[in-house]
Amino acid sequence: MVSVPIEPFEIEISNLELIAACWGPDVADHVARRIAVRLRENGLRIEQDTTQRRFRIASDAHHDRPVPWERLSDLSCRLTAEPISIAPITGEAGAAVHAVMTWQNDAPLRYRGPRDVRRDHGDGWFALYRSDMQQVAQAFRCAGEGRMTAHWQPVRHYAEPSRILYHEGLARFDDPGAALSPATIFTALERIGTATTFDWLMVRHVLAELRAHPEAVLAVNISANSAHLNGWWRGVLADLVDQPALAARLVVEITETEPIVHIDDAVAFAQALRATGATLALDDFGAGFTSIRELMDLVPALVKIDGLFLRRATREEAPCHSLPHLIGLIRELGGTVIVEGVESQAMADLAFVSGAVWQQGYHHGRPAAARSDGDQRESLSRVMSGKARTWSTEAANLIPINMP
Repeated sequence: MVSVPIEPFEIEISNLELIAACWGPDVADHVARRIAVRLRENGLRIEQDTTQRRFRIASDAHHDRPVPWERLSDLSCRLTAEPISIAPITGEAGAAVHAVMTWQNDAPLRYRGPRDVRRDHGDGWFALYRSDMQQVAQAFRCAGEGRMTAHWQPVRHYAEPSRILYHEGLARFDDPGAALSPATIFTALERIGTATTFDWLMVRHVLAELRAHPEAVLAVNISANSAHLNGWWRGVLADLVDQPALAARLVVEITETEPIVHIDDAVAFAQALRATGATLALDDFGAGFTSIRELMDLVPALVKIDGLFLRRATREEAPCHSLPHLIGLIRELGGTVIVEGVESQAMADLAFVSGAVWQQGYHHGRPAAARSDGDQRESLSRVMSGKARTWSTEAANLIPINMP
């Protein structure tokens, strides 16, 4: 591995202004104090600026020496993932907030202050942010207490349903009272700025499943905001380089719910991921933010076409006939196509005649806690397109050294 120069790092509470606006300055002060305590509990000597927002990690508290990046790579996620109770201050039972921690070289959050949220959500931003925060806090509580599990949905071959390309891991929460549905919680994660931290949890879970089940081929879905090499991904990629057999069974799907703001960072991430032997996929293609140019830049091995195109193709009135053209374009660019949202035999037939042999949806299997791993490893390697597989020889030193 390339050595990383050891230097002081700065970490900050990026949403402290929003916390103060929503819950008051006493809550913001409490959050800043709790983060300072947690940093010291991690054995770090810190210096805090006058705003209380930013912390300079000066050295190891026990040995008075610089802290290597290996110790810090997932620190921002560990701090962000733990809810901070504010119930004693607000008097609201169970009330908690997350301090969204970012490093000095991280991309700015979408929402850093009230003005940012008001721009997109008007005067209702206050109630929206408070509601989002409570949902996110409950989701992370479920994860911390072992009440979040992965349900697995297969990607199947149309003509040979026993052939499963891989299983995609989908988070489910055991918390009936809170009604934490994926549709609501993932939107809240994006708005609050905790989507990357949630991705970190899911990647760890999927890697643990791969280690426990050597026949499994599994996919983890990450947001576009997580497709960079700063922070925790460096440690994950280093592990994948050391475990090529595990990397060969991992699929990383980048979803399109948020735009890829820094395409150069995403391209570097894609290159480094392929260099480990893992597989890159683009999820929900055609219905989100990714353009054809970004598809060409990222060179994914697998491209999942959003089910919207299949639904429009099968409607009775004014059906849309763009699906075969979209499939043809992706195949021409070197990717293997998966059509999502296949809910009936008629939809499966139409996707197949349009050119997609790999399909996903309720018709081929609902998400379930149990899965049949089968003979997947051979299938995955066989369908990888030649263009995408040429990246497998890239060296691990493509990973930049701007840590954390």
